[in-house]
Amino acid sequence: MSASPLTFYDITSTKGCMSPNTWKARLALNLKGIPYKTHWLTFTEIEPFMKALGAKPTTKKPAPDDAEDWYTCPVISIPSADSSMPPKLIEESDAILEYLDAAYPDTPKLFPAGTRALQATFAQFFVAQVLMPTIQLLLPGVPGILDETNAAYFAESRLKWYGRPLSDWSPLGSETREVMWRTAEEAWGKLAGVYAKRSDDVWLTGAQPVYADFVVVSLLAFARTVIPEEEFATMLKWHGGIWGRLWEASRPFLADNQ
Repeated sequence: MSASPLTFYDITSTKGCMSPNTWKARLALNLKGIPYKTHWLTFTEIEPFMKALGAKPTTKKPAPDDAEDWYTCPVISIPSADSSMPPKLIEESDAILEYLDAAYPDTPKLFPAGTRALQATFAQFFVAQVLMPTIQLLLPGVPGILDETNAAYFAESRLKWYGRPLSDWSPLGSETREVMWRTAEEAWGKLAGVYAKRSDDVWLTGAQPVYADFVVVSLLAFARTVIPEEEFATMLKWHGGIWGRLWEASRPFLADNQ
């Protein structure tokens, strides 16, 4: 491995790291103690920058732009030991975590032997049963933590893709938002049922976090940046305070100032 720190490409906001996808990779880097430096990008900078860097798109944009490539963060750049060679680029958070486990075998494993398929199943459950009922409470808060240009881009692109202004999804103080929060609490209750089956440790598989834990923590970290403090505090108290305990246990890995 090169002695130079790798570069981590992340999405900037007025509150630092905000994307749950980039948080997953950042949490992994911090857990493993891997030196890295952050290169911050705005939403509107990502596509031209990644094209110039030589990174690959990770998916297609949502309809009606689904013929277009979508360049996203996170991406990591690993310098070559041979300075004449270009750096290695890894796109997409799950691929980054798998790379880190393989490239740094003496660090804590995100995918302990025999758990990859089970953790993939957990992630699918989380997206369907927890993320989807929660996301309408979170996305409307994103423009508020961006500069004027990127706030407009985010709001306009999501209106185009989803057919409804973000400001109408779950207005603060509305009955609609109250109902959505009750639905979200029930959804997180299903997840609490999964965590209830673990041992006495806060993490799913024992004394240290794994990929599945960081799937959960990354959404909590996103929520912290885009909803009012009192709403986030309420989330942490749900289901006997299990999410508050998970959040506190995650604090050593939540630094975003590298």
